Amino acid sequence: MAVIYKMDESKFDKWLATRPEVIKDLGRKFRPNKLYLLKESGHRVYPVSYFEDGTLRVAVSGEYNAVMFDRTVFGIKPEDLEECDLPPRDAFLGTALTEQEDIDAFGEYLRAEYKKEKKAVNPVTGY
Repeated sequence: MAVIYKMDESKFDKWLATRPEVIKDLGRKFRPNKLYLLKESGHRVYPVSYFEDGTLRVAVSGEYNAVMFDRTVFGIKPEDLEECDLPPRDAFLGTALTEQEDIDAFGEYLRAEYKKEKKAVNPVTGY
């Protein structure tokens, strides 16, 4: 299991004590300073926030993965995460697109490709 930064555990636990039970459970099990594997995609992620519906928002970054662009993903179920180690020293890591206009252009490209393949497109995201 990888600890990605040092945090004051007592301050976090004090904050958790003021939250609803579901948030307490998520916070105890998924510490924000630890790295987890998102099973479906294979990305290494870390928690950014906890939700009362029992899901988490996680960060996917080039610091621990090879990604097209850094992002946060919400609606992640606890069973879709497992603790993991840091990437190997020789792992290919990084973020390909860092400028917003490039990220937007990539999104437009993906939308066009999905439409060509006649896949269902999410009306909110366009993907």
